[in-house]
Amino acid sequence: MNRRDFLKGAGAAAIVPAALPGAIWSTSAVSANAASETGASPVLPPITAVIYDERYADCRLFAAALTHQGAVAFPAHGDSAQLWYGLLRAHLSRHPGRVAGLATYADFSVSQGCGRELRLATLSEGAHDARASQSVLTHRVRVRGDGSEIAAAFTNSSLPWPASLANALCRLPAPPASALRAIATATTPRSRNHPGYLASWLLAAASV
Repeated sequence: MNRRDFLKGAGAAAIVPAALPGAIWSTSAVSANAASETGASPVLPPITAVIYDERYADCRLFAAALTHQGAVAFPAHGDSAQLWYGLLRAHLSRHPGRVAGLATYADFSVSQGCGRELRLATLSEGAHDARASQSVLTHRVRVRGDGSEIAAAFTNSSLPWPASLANALCRLPAPPASALRAIATATTPRSRNHPGYLASWLLAAASV
């Protein structure tokens, strides 16, 4: 199955990325003093795979940060559905864990749908949108649970934002039965070859 067939079957082709910022993201901000859990920090499942669009520098930086932490990188090559029904699925059967990505919105939509087939739920989803500016990139991210560290990845790091985001996703907890909620919008400089709109995500084993 290729990405076009998957999107047609899932009805995702009717989704227009241009409508996403107004339709999905709210402007509610995460409190700076969000309540933290008491006791020892939980041991989080590792990110064992990362999907990225090899054409764009931001995506390559994101993937490089995660491969440095042990993930295997899978370039989308314009057809992430083939990954999910081929190399990536075989990899996850041997190395179960979380799956992260930074690529086009179509690749996110395919990954979210294919992930559900493997009982992977969306733990984080982000929009990285520069369509309104030649110099400014606007980030809107929704996460489950406390998103303060994800918000800080765009403002309190000396690393490029894709690497900082990747590192923060490695530490993102998965509260049971928690809904995705928006965190504060952040802006960073637009990279030279940013395509205008990219989506990021983190999929993890569904918890109840």
